[in-house]
Amino acid sequence: MRIFVPIKIVPTIVNSNAIKPSSNIEVIQRMSNFFKANNGKLLILTGAGVSTDSGIPDYRGPQGTYVINKNYKPIFYHEFAGQHRFRQRYWARSFLGWPPVQKTKPNSSHIAFTQLQSLGYIQNIVTQNVDGLHQKAGTKNILELHGTLHEVHCMQCGHIQKRSNYQDILNELNPEWKEFLNQIESFKIKPKVRPDGDVDLPSNTSYETFRYPSCDQCKKGIYKPSIIFFGENIKSSVKLIASDMVKDCSAIMVVGSSLVTYSAFRLIKSAHDSGKNIVIINSGETRGDNLAWLKIEMLCGDILPLISQQITELIDFQK
Repeated sequence: MRIFVPIKIVPTIVNSNAIKPSSNIEVIQRMSNFFKANNGKLLILTGAGVSTDSGIPDYRGPQGTYVINKNYKPIFYHEFAGQHRFRQRYWARSFLGWPPVQKTKPNSSHIAFTQLQSLGYIQNIVTQNVDGLHQKAGTKNILELHGTLHEVHCMQCGHIQKRSNYQDILNELNPEWKEFLNQIESFKIKPKVRPDGDVDLPSNTSYETFRYPSCDQCKKGIYKPSIIFFGENIKSSVKLIASDMVKDCSAIMVVGSSLVTYSAFRLIKSAHDSGKNIVIINSGETRGDNLAWLKIEMLCGDILPLISQQITELIDFQK
């Protein structure tokens, strides 16, 4: 898990005028002005970098899954859908990974978004994250672009049930794995949780004994986590809602995303082609840097709470 709190960051802002402020104060002031200028019509796009301070790793950050484990290979949709052994492997690892994911709590960035939305500055949020932490923080008007870990659905009839209920079923079907999970929790061992909710286990681990249920409703289909696997298409209805949110906003702020996946990048490109300002807050390069009106090279947890505090204090002062 990644919980990274830097000692000190000197921020840099890059835009068409190549402005490079020397302190956090200028960043906070410029961002506060940006929020006020787009009062009520701002769209936020969040990525994995928003949740790292909650203990959920990202893929491409300094401590990301792809960086730490060069051989990491995520499960693909065709593998899960087509082969029993891949489903055994996924559900066994997810069985161990779900409890820590379920227990994660929103961090200061999630809370800042909720505060700014309650003040009327944020209209909608599109998130690439599947952890549900925006909802836990009380944020509203959220579109989960890549789905949610908190539900499973039948691939045949579409029946949906909560992931927590599905965990109870897996507990009953797999007493030996349940005992293994109990040992992990009793010894306070923290397995390396992946962004998609499973855990890293030794390469020689056998999953042949792991059992998973058929659908409660149709009795034939198999359950799949309600997230978008690699190689899986996003529903047309979700794409349409995301596109409508872009059309309806006055500007977009990207936070904690490298925009590598096209599902997110296309939204930024669409906004840019429509002449809308794009602000990117991210530690590291992104696919959309050349489209940004403003780029802030910072960890979101270091700047968002300060922006929220600045705006709140200004409102209180004006009262």
